[in-house]
Amino acid sequence: GPSSLCVLSTVLQQQFNKVGKVETGSVALPAIMRSGAGGPESFQMGSMPQAKQHITSGQMHRGHMPPLTSAQQALTGTINSSMQALQAAQASLEEFDTLPPLGTDAASQAWRKNKMDESKHEIHSQVDAITAGTASMVNLTAGDPAETDYTAVGCAVTTISSNLTEMSKGVKLLAALMEDEGGNGNQLLGAAKNLACAVSDMLKTAQPANTEPRQNLLQAAGNVGQASGELLSHIGETDADPRFQDMLMQLAKAVANAAAALVLKAKNVAQKTEDSALQNRVIAAATQCALSTSQLVACTRVVAPTISSPVCQEQLIEAGKLVAKSVDGCVDASQGATSDEGLLKQVGAAATGVTHALNELLQHIKQYAHGGQPIGRHGEATDRILDVTENIFSSMGDAGEMVRQARILAQATSDLVNAIKMDAEGESDLENSRKLLSAAKLLADATAKMVEAAKGAAANPDSEEQQQRLREAAEGLRMATNAAAQNAIKKRLVNKLENAAKQAAAAATQTIAAAQHAASSNKNPAAQQQLVQSCKVVADQIPQLVQGVRGSQSQPDSPSAQLTLIGAGQNFLLPGAKMVTAAKATVPTIGDQASAMQLSQCAKNLATALAELRTAAQKAQEACGPLEIDNALTVVRGLEKDMVEAKASAGDGKLKPLPGETLEKCSQDVGNSTKAVSSAIAQLLSEATQGNENYTGMAARDVAQALRALASAARGVAATTADPQARNAMLDCASDVMDKSANLIEETKRAIAKPGDPDSQQRLAQVAKAVSQALNRSVNCLPGQRDVDNAIRTVGEASKKLLANSFPPSGKSFQEAQVNLNQAAAGLNQSANELVQSSRGTTQDLAKATGKFGHDFGEFLDAGVDMAGQSQNKENQTQVVSNLKTISMSSSKLLLAAKVLSTDPNSPNLKNQLAAAARAVTDSINQLITMCTQQAPGQKECDNALRELETVRGMLENPTEAVSDLSYFDCIDSVMENSKVLGEAMAGISHNAKNSNLPEFGDSAAHTQEALEESVQMMKEAVDDLGATLSETASAAGALGGMVDSITAAINKMEESPAGEPDGSFVDYQTTMVKTAKAIAVTVQEMVTKSNTNPDDLGGLASELTNEFGELATEAKYAAITAENDEIGSHIKKQVGELGFNCTGLVTKAGALQCSPNDSFTKKELIDSARKVSEKVSHVLAALQAGNRGTQACITAASTVSGIIADLDTTIMFATAGTLNRENSETFADHREHILKTAKALVEDTKLLVSGAGASQERLAQAAQSSVITITKLADVVKLGAASLGAEDPETQVVLINAVKDVAKALSDLISATKAAAGKPHDDPAMLQLKNSAKVMVTNVTSLLKTVKAVEDEATKGTRGLEATIEHIKQELAVFSNGDPPPKTSTPEDFIRMTKGITQATAKAVAAGNSCRQEDVIATANLSRRAIADMLHSCKQAAYHPEVSKEVQNRALRYGNECALGYLGLLEHVLVIIQKPSHELKQQLANYSKRVAGSVTELIQAAEAMKGTEWVDPEDPTVIAENELLGAAAAIEAAARKLELLRPRTKPKEADESLNFEEQILEAAKSIAAATSALVKAASAAQRELVAQGKVGACPANAVDDGQWSQGLISAARMVAAATSNLCEAANSAVQGHASEEKLVSSAKQVSASTAQLLVACKVKADQDSQTMKRLQVRVLGNKYVLLQAAGNAVKRASDSLVKAAQKAAFDAQDEQAVVVKSRMVGGIAQIIAAQEEMLRKERELDEARKKLATIRQQQYKFLPSELREDGQEQ
Repeated sequence: GPSSLCVLSTVLQQQFNKVGKVETGSVALPAIMRSGAGGPESFQMGSMPQAKQHITSGQMHRGHMPPLTSAQQALTGTINSSMQALQAAQASLEEFDTLPPLGTDAASQAWRKNKMDESKHEIHSQVDAITAGTASMVNLTAGDPAETDYTAVGCAVTTISSNLTEMSKGVKLLAALMEDEGGNGNQLLGAAKNLACAVSDMLKTAQPANTEPRQNLLQAAGNVGQASGELLSHIGETDADPRFQDMLMQLAKAVANAAAALVLKAKNVAQKTEDSALQNRVIAAATQCALSTSQLVACTRVVAPTISSPVCQEQLIEAGKLVAKSVDGCVDASQGATSDEGLLKQVGAAATGVTHALNELLQHIKQYAHGGQPIGRHGEATDRILDVTENIFSSMGDAGEMVRQARILAQATSDLVNAIKMDAEGESDLENSRKLLSAAKLLADATAKMVEAAKGAAANPDSEEQQQRLREAAEGLRMATNAAAQNAIKKRLVNKLENAAKQAAAAATQTIAAAQHAASSNKNPAAQQQLVQSCKVVADQIPQLVQGVRGSQSQPDSPSAQLTLIGAGQNFLLPGAKMVTAAKATVPTIGDQASAMQLSQCAKNLATALAELRTAAQKAQEACGPLEIDNALTVVRGLEKDMVEAKASAGDGKLKPLPGETLEKCSQDVGNSTKAVSSAIAQLLSEATQGNENYTGMAARDVAQALRALASAARGVAATTADPQARNAMLDCASDVMDKSANLIEETKRAIAKPGDPDSQQRLAQVAKAVSQALNRSVNCLPGQRDVDNAIRTVGEASKKLLANSFPPSGKSFQEAQVNLNQAAAGLNQSANELVQSSRGTTQDLAKATGKFGHDFGEFLDAGVDMAGQSQNKENQTQVVSNLKTISMSSSKLLLAAKVLSTDPNSPNLKNQLAAAARAVTDSINQLITMCTQQAPGQKECDNALRELETVRGMLENPTEAVSDLSYFDCIDSVMENSKVLGEAMAGISHNAKNSNLPEFGDSAAHTQEALEESVQMMKEAVDDLGATLSETASAAGALGGMVDSITAAINKMEESPAGEPDGSFVDYQTTMVKTAKAIAVTVQEMVTKSNTNPDDLGGLASELTNEFGELATEAKYAAITAENDEIGSHIKKQVGELGFNCTGLVTKAGALQCSPNDSFTKKELIDSARKVSEKVSHVLAALQAGNRGTQACITAASTVSGIIADLDTTIMFATAGTLNRENSETFADHREHILKTAKALVEDTKLLVSGAGASQERLAQAAQSSVITITKLADVVKLGAASLGAEDPETQVVLINAVKDVAKALSDLISATKAAAGKPHDDPAMLQLKNSAKVMVTNVTSLLKTVKAVEDEATKGTRGLEATIEHIKQELAVFSNGDPPPKTSTPEDFIRMTKGITQATAKAVAAGNSCRQEDVIATANLSRRAIADMLHSCKQAAYHPEVSKEVQNRALRYGNECALGYLGLLEHVLVIIQKPSHELKQQLANYSKRVAGSVTELIQAAEAMKGTEWVDPEDPTVIAENELLGAAAAIEAAARKLELLRPRTKPKEADESLNFEEQILEAAKSIAAATSALVKAASAAQRELVAQGKVGACPANAVDDGQWSQGLISAARMVAAATSNLCEAANSAVQGHASEEKLVSSAKQVSASTAQLLVACKVKADQDSQTMKRLQVRVLGNKYVLLQAAGNAVKRASDSLVKAAQKAAFDAQDEQAVVVKSRMVGGIAQIIAAQEEMLRKERELDEARKKLATIRQQQYKFLPSELREDGQEQ
């Protein structure tokens, strides 16, 4: 049976898209058996879908048809579900809606009319959509089924069905209204049912499985058009005039006739064609042509009734295009089939006939599209005049052209004058006729003037003056035209606006229908909700727009109607645009493609319609604007009349509420609309004061609109109020508001005419006040409000009792009076709460609650007065009375608050005020009760006892401080003793209380308190003891509370005044605080990382954070004292305090996360807290910076410079390894000038820095920033210069980079010195230090300049390098001897290792002195620089080790100094030899080298002494590094695999610009991982080779050096592996958005640096022994090294490309967010903070990178021979 089919089809629908289900069902019913595309459909009609039997009619067995494609299946599903919807709609059309009871007054009649208009408009727009959808189906299914866009067909089907469903609702309402007015509603229902049937039939024939001829579909579509036309004529909404539609059909038929002629001619060609294939082609083309024309005719039939709709016009044009295409096809086929000129000519002529007929049809449609009725003579002439005057203006200077245009102009104006005269003759109204004639005269005069001027210009073509005259005359004529044709122009603009408004309303209706239809398949409920919300707002606006159009059309000459339309149009734009945005956002989340497409198209159409509406409204506003104020006045006077009429209707008992109106809703509307009126009036007054007529007009319009809403709400309240008195009061008050508002608008009109006139301003203010009072009165008329007013009066009356002079006792006992008062108080409190509740409920609730409150207040006041009589003295009595007065005040306030809230129940602010008022009542009642209670006898003692006990309780809550020195057991004894006393006292209390012995009761209470106190004290002691014992045994695990406490303590300590004077200056504290604050930021970042990877570590980090904050708070205390003013100081403390508060939050969260590591909520909270802490760190830094902007800039600058130094170190490593290659074919000469110029700029910056120390903080900051920019530039250009020397000359490259590194170091020192000297007097030691630093800086820049000049000079570059090294060693020595402890200490072993390098360097220096070859000298210079610097650093670091005694320390420092001086002597001697070589000088080299060797021996002994006696020589390991290297390679490959998994990608991509940033990162990181993997493998091969050749021992028996070398290779490989895996992690984080680009860049640089180290490590072995190796071995290893080097270069390139990608992305992002500095203070500060946070992050990463580099060098290169290490230990 049908129902089982129904169920089966539903079941199958739900299985759609699931895999592996077998679909069962009868083959004979394919259309039903296929699953629906959109899944189960839901219908909101409230009726079951009808049986589906008849859907299968007209189908044949499809045994031999090809199976349906999935797109066709989807369409079949859509059609099936649409048919069900249609049946449901049809079923619902059996009867019309029942209307609510309506009155007969004007408002009820207007409601009826408006409802009818709205329904008609909606039905019309839905019919438009149905016909357009039908035509679209016809057009879309025209071609080959294989090429049909089935989704678009589905979209047309859903459009038709969703509109029909909606339309059926509108038809039922309209039918009911028509019946009500005596029309025939049943006929309308019948017409609607016919349309539904026609659509249903059409959908049946459109089934993809259908085999009927296409003609049937066209016939069915035509029937839909006919049914539509009939439905529209039933509702009196027929489009365009019948003549237009007839013409349209005739033109369509003309096209069909012309096409038939073409088909005949084509047949002739086919008959003459021999070749059957060509013949068939012609026949097919002719058939297609015939079909497309019959389709055009069908389309015309469909859309003719709704041709005014742009979507319908579009479909008809589309059908026309298909005809044109088929005509071309026919002509092409004919030309291909025959060469008979005669036949082809006939075909060509026939084709031209079709094209011509088609063009005529399209022109006809277009004419309608351009605004309905033809323009008429007025319009044409006006347009031409305006255009031609433009031409005259633009052809100034060309007299001939100007005169030509003037002739055209004269003709056009004479046309216009004649047209106006004819209008005047036909005008019945004399006044109008007179106006028209005077306009014509003005125009004629202006034309005459212009003709005169044109003659003048023609006679004197070269006279500019004549041309100017002509121009002015044309301008006058233009103005006269505008004045004369103003009405015509205005009419056209209004006409355009009417059309635009109609289309916008229709498009909105369509979009709403599409949105409702799409709801069932929307996957995102939030997006759907937003769309529904925006649809609701638009749906509320559509009626106003429709009424605006109807009003304007029915009263074409009413300015008021036009302005109403303009207002409605402008009000519609914003909600419309919001709905478009919401719809577009929803489209991607809709599962059903057809529905998504429908919504998308509707949104697009609506957007277009809104754009046209905006333009039309703007133009109409310009033309009609000046009438705004008059119109507003008319509207308001009209409203006043309506109120009077409503009152009359109420008197006759005819005033009925409109549908949907309730007392609650209307009361609320009155409240809301009074607010709207008030704000509109305020706007009106402000515009009027400024005297802008246009804006005042708009404001007046807004006032009128708000008043209209108020009038409607007031009528609603009156209609729903039973009490005649209240009803009349409401209407009278509303009428009064209208009257006063009309006066205000009139006054505004006068004020505009006299802007700035004080009298009119004063009058305005008075009238506005009157309106405001009238508004208040109308609100007070609301039910509920009157009751509140009564209650307020009751409270006032009752409170008069309090004004009496004396209050005699009433004779009741104190207890009795107290009980009464307590009861009355509880009652009043309860009433207050009920009042708060009721103000949110109905007006009846409010009335009841206020009445009760008034009554309860009276009772309470009586009880209170009674109590006053009980008072024992005058003073107490006065207190009671004053408290009662307070309660009276707060009660009145509560009532007022309830009154205000009831008119606007949704205002959060008012709710808060009401709650506060209720609290105030409760508080004042409590106060009175407390006071009365205190006056009772015995009360005082009780109170005192209670207070004492409170204090004691405080002691118990904090049992960690001792209060006496008793032991634990003593305390317990004491507690026992006191317990007895306590027991006795408590018995006394209860006994005396029972017998009302009040004084004795008080004594007992006092005893109780003493006993309790003592026992508490003892108990506390006992607990302390216990606590101490417990805390010793408690593990550190629960230390969380302690951390929070210590942070809090640190904050509190910061606020205390310090014990002694501060030691340092503000700058010192500032510097340390910046360091500590950054450390906090690092720890916080680390906590975030660990929260994801290893929550167990959070405890340690939290404790670290606690300690760091402790240090920061201590520093802050002193920084605040030394700050230049108190404001800065307190600001710093405030920010640090806030930071501390946030730190406690973070520590707590960290503890919570440790307890439950997988709780994602806690994790999110932790990350949130961490973000806040980071933010506060930036606030602290900002506060410090505010203190000293200059010194802060210095701190930042120093940090940046140390980053540059670290970067130069890496570059030196690459140069040493021979991999710093030149780009392209550049030479050093290309860079020389640039380097010199930048270096000189740096000298200028140095001067500024030095002078900045004595100047303002601002100047200092500028100088610091400028010097950083210059040094960055200098480092970059020198690096490029070094690269351009070529990797074949690494030593020269190193000399050059070292020279710029010296400059950077000197600048770093100079910045520190400047910072220290800032603001100090001239004779301060810091100033001296500054001058010295500046000298060093200049020396080093000079040295760089010399080096640059000597680099290409083969004869002197070695000498220059040596000079630079000597200078560098002297500077290092100065630092070594300055007595400042080094930033860190190291072990004696490190120190001994470093001395080894000096021995080698000495040997090199002696060799260079003997050979005098420049390359030897330069190598010596580079090696010496490193060796001595390393020795001095490690010597000082070891000497300052805490375990080293003072005596040993001095000894080590002395010999370190001697050693360096001895070495300096040696180098200076070598320098002398190079300049003047002689045998004697060379002889002396041995003495110098002996002196160095002697001091090295002394140094080693000093180091041994540092170690003490129990030192055991560690075994020097000689390990084969093979396993390590392979392990490293595996680790790297694993990391690379992890990257691959991150984003599986089919083909490898180059990391180029075309990828987006995330892809660039991943690709670049992958290429680095691949390159480093290859590199480590190459290193491993080199290592194997060495072992195989016996160059490196396979067992520890070999020489110590081998072990060191292997170790070096191992650690280098480890570093590469570690750096690469770091990089992969960073890439991973960056792609997921957790890490920043900076982290990625620094990881890539780390890979780059560690690669350089590995290259250096391998190279050493290959170089060292190459002279002694056999040739073969050299070649083998050499090859490996070449491979290795290639691999190294690959890594460097990959790293560089990653760095570039990341930096570019960061840079692009910055570009996009071009910094908009906010003008508002708060926004601005937030921006500053954000910027500082960014800066902080950059600085922190530099710090980390530097620390890491230093640690790596220390830890992992301990075993390297010194020529492998580069100058990086001085961090």
